[in-house]
Amino acid sequence: MRIHAICLALNEELFITETLKVLYPFCSGISVLSQYDRDWYGRTVKPDQTVPRVLSFPDPQGKIHLVIRRWKDEAATRNHEMLALNPRCAMHIMPHGIPKDQIIEFHSRPDYFLIVDADEIYDVDTFGNVVDYLSKRRPRGMRMLGYNYVQTWNRRVLPTTDRFQHFGFIKPGVLFEFLRIVSWNESRLSKLLTKLHLPDISAQLYGFIDCPENVGVFHHAWLIGSQQRLGFKVERSGHRSDIMNAWLPRALSTPTVFVPTSELPRNIREGHWPEYFFEREEAPQPSPLHSSNLADTA
Repeated sequence: MRIHAICLALNEELFITETLKVLYPFCSGISVLSQYDRDWYGRTVKPDQTVPRVLSFPDPQGKIHLVIRRWKDEAATRNHEMLALNPRCAMHIMPHGIPKDQIIEFHSRPDYFLIVDADEIYDVDTFGNVVDYLSKRRPRGMRMLGYNYVQTWNRRVLPTTDRFQHFGFIKPGVLFEFLRIVSWNESRLSKLLTKLHLPDISAQLYGFIDCPENVGVFHHAWLIGSQQRLGFKVERSGHRSDIMNAWLPRALSTPTVFVPTSELPRNIREGHWPEYFFEREEAPQPSPLHSSNLADTA
């Protein structure tokens, strides 16, 4: 089964290499989409090492596509790249150097697109189980549960406290309407059925499923890092910045459980992270963020 990843990355130098390490063995292609020096509001951003790290990532099979463009909207950006993979681009050309069948294969659509942000890290040891489950069920789209982490990889928000779930896999032809939302009508139907005390079959009607938690989840470096990084994350968010600024203090105080480093996914334990991304031992309360943390110059 062919899976092509669509990864948005703006000033994600701390995460992009670790994300590519997990995806590369499982994906037929990986599109890293970046505005490089602009946020979603057209404001200038000082570029970090995200693009150089993508360019220097070992790519012997030519899977990685780095696309830099001045996009205007997150949903439209993902849709644009998914629509760009179309065999019609090469159907009637006269090749000048590469056999035509290889060119058509390059432009062909995958079985599924994997939608992932640079700071959403899949467990390298369970990602194969997720792909197997997807292959057996073959839905129109599959949502993935994400574990959110606050301040360090050792501070996990319980899904029962803040359930974070959105589309990870969608078939070609399925497009987004807003950020990671595929269809507003699905949620409207779900609310209506719930209000009428009827079984919620909204996802079934649209051909969507949820990946079971015991099959696989992704690990979201939600609010990890220095105050500088988190401030930048809020400012460049696709959500309105005034709402995000009011939301950040509340989010930082979200109750968490301590997860020993030894119980984290192998690729997170062994990844190249700043020292302050981990705690040496369990502490009774999350340690406060300090702007003096190690360099995070986003």
